[in-house]
Amino acid sequence: MQRITRRQFLAISARLAAALTFIRWFRIQPARVVAASDLPHVCVAEGSDEDTPAQILETALKGLGGIERFVKPGQVVAIKPNATWAYPPRTASSTDPEFLTAVIQAVKDAGAGRIIVMDHCSIEPGADEALRISGIGRVVKDAGVEAIFPDRFNAPKSVYTKIDLPYGRANQKIGVIKAAAEADVRINLAVAKTHNVTKFTMCLKHMMGFLQQPGLLHANLEQGIADLSTPSAIQAQLHILEAIRVRIPYGNYRVCAGPETDITHPHVVTRRNTIVAGVDPVLIDAYGCMHFFNIQPQELTHLLRAYESGCGEIDVETALTDGRVRVFKVGASLPAESESVSTSEGETPESPAPQPTAVYAPGPEVSIPLAPSTGSEAECRPAETIIAPSPLLKTALIPVAAIISGLGLAILNRMRRKLPPAQAQDDEKTIAGSASQTE
Repeated sequence: MQRITRRQFLAISARLAAALTFIRWFRIQPARVVAASDLPHVCVAEGSDEDTPAQILETALKGLGGIERFVKPGQVVAIKPNATWAYPPRTASSTDPEFLTAVIQAVKDAGAGRIIVMDHCSIEPGADEALRISGIGRVVKDAGVEAIFPDRFNAPKSVYTKIDLPYGRANQKIGVIKAAAEADVRINLAVAKTHNVTKFTMCLKHMMGFLQQPGLLHANLEQGIADLSTPSAIQAQLHILEAIRVRIPYGNYRVCAGPETDITHPHVVTRRNTIVAGVDPVLIDAYGCMHFFNIQPQELTHLLRAYESGCGEIDVETALTDGRVRVFKVGASLPAESESVSTSEGETPESPAPQPTAVYAPGPEVSIPLAPSTGSEAECRPAETIIAPSPLLKTALIPVAAIISGLGLAILNRMRRKLPPAQAQDDEKTIAGSASQTE
């Protein structure tokens, strides 16, 4: 066996120490898997008074890649309209009946195996009157789909279930409509309008209608709203903001429902003929703030909290520039149908599921975009595929470091036995000094 000199041993040891230090401090950053298709996160469809809600909706959905991007044949789909208020259509108080009809038909056309329309009617005079006067009850009946509209007075406890909010900051467990948690797909249909508590309500706040007791969220309302769009059994796969008619503030008059229409009170209800749809509720609401209410997104506290929780992007101008938000006119050319998202190899993978509850059902293969990391441990990470080798490196380096250290000691002992005592002591001092410089 060829003998190793002290100089060679020190050179080898220095190289090994440098390599270990490099591996220890060089961290491979998490990487997102990019979708094969170049579809936007949010699509804005702008129509006119002559366009029907169905035509505006069709433009918005085609811009996103089609309803087939979200609903697969045989799936159970929960559709959540705004059905709380007992005011007639065209008041921007509840979901427009024609618009709801168009959504239900689109989901049917996608081959859904079961469709459930639901909302928690927690306001007087209760669910029956709200459904009758708003026209939503007739739509659901005529469509032949299931309906779950519990109100706070007569809903049995079996309608609800408790789920985990693993990324929640205000709440970690919460009661929700059981059928919503068990559905394969949840579609959130919000109405753009003013609100006497949160200033404005759009997609983020509208998720409160899935809850068993929405009023309990008011203890920490803004963060509680944000928590509902973090990964959980009720996270929506598709958000659609109805802005066919929009309730706007008029002086101190800022309410989320009333008898006014765009004909009788155009200063309270304005006709916009717009639908904003997408996978990013933060970006949708941010767009609504700027284009419907003339405010900055950061002025809406629950919207800011959702962005800080990592539930979506808030920079509308950048999103418009880079194509994450696209605006289409009804009747204009749209992306070819061939751009629709498929489930074939190479497309966006299914989201890694959060810690599931007993009733959790994984969502469809839809990529939900993320906001930049805020550094919080509770950051929401929906639908992101991450390669994170750091834990593997740490685990693997422990035995590697032990083997290298043991090998070094064995070589050192062999050398010491073959060297005169004085030189061995001198080598020990030299090696010790070199080791202290690498720490």
